[in-house]
Amino acid sequence: MKLDFIKASPSQNITALITNYVAPAHYAAIANTIMGYEYLNAEQVGFIVSPKRDDSVLRLEMSGGEFCGNAILSAAAYCLYKGLSTETRFLLESSGSDTQLACEVNVKSPSFFEAKAEMPNPLSIKELAVNAHDHPVIGSLVRLEGITHFLTDRWLCEEEFELVLQKLLEKVDDKAIGIIPYKKLTKNEYEIRPFVYVKETGSKFFERACGSGTLALGFHLAQDNQDHTFIVHQPGGIIHVEAGKKNSISTNVRFTSEGTVNLEAER
Repeated sequence: MKLDFIKASPSQNITALITNYVAPAHYAAIANTIMGYEYLNAEQVGFIVSPKRDDSVLRLEMSGGEFCGNAILSAAAYCLYKGLSTETRFLLESSGSDTQLACEVNVKSPSFFEAKAEMPNPLSIKELAVNAHDHPVIGSLVRLEGITHFLTDRWLCEEEFELVLQKLLEKVDDKAIGIIPYKKLTKNEYEIRPFVYVKETGSKFFERACGSGTLALGFHLAQDNQDHTFIVHQPGGIIHVEAGKKNSISTNVRFTSEGTVNLEAER
């Protein structure tokens, strides 16, 4: 099987977008192969499909059916990169969102874009404490459509992420789970180290950047019904988040390569 791909880097959260039609039943198996070091060495895989509504440019479906903010930004930039939209503002659809998402993209160079996308409201926010090495990790559980994030101001050490994940799996049933430790740097600037597990594919990544995790942090910090803007530093770059009456994230997206991936059955 040969599939066309484009490789996007939204703040180095390497995202492979497959542009051929693929039956959803094969998403997880294909994504697991493509994310491998031998293939595209990506952190996540999304599939570009025809939208359900006429006024949407395209629809993005993630391999595990989850919601992914950075993949949406990548898909938005892809619309201008490939000339699918002559306008800089347009609507997209995505797995994990029942509503269309308004996007805005500015061209910085032929393969480099600044993308901003509207984000859905959280389904719920609640306090939660889990144990790691018999020590409580106190935080906030932010549930979005298609992914649930656990935010904590305790900067976890490497081995604690897996321990916290196992505790979360006992309490959370969702398509994906993120663990987002955060630090406050200045008044409106924070740093995160995102870790994401996707149920369908079984993938676990310390992501270079996480759009939905950044969004969840914005919701966690802005629980006073006021509009807030935060700058969130992560290993691969910076994502801006707005939370309040309107929600959005934005970052730079670079397209680093595109072509064909060859998927052959194991002999």
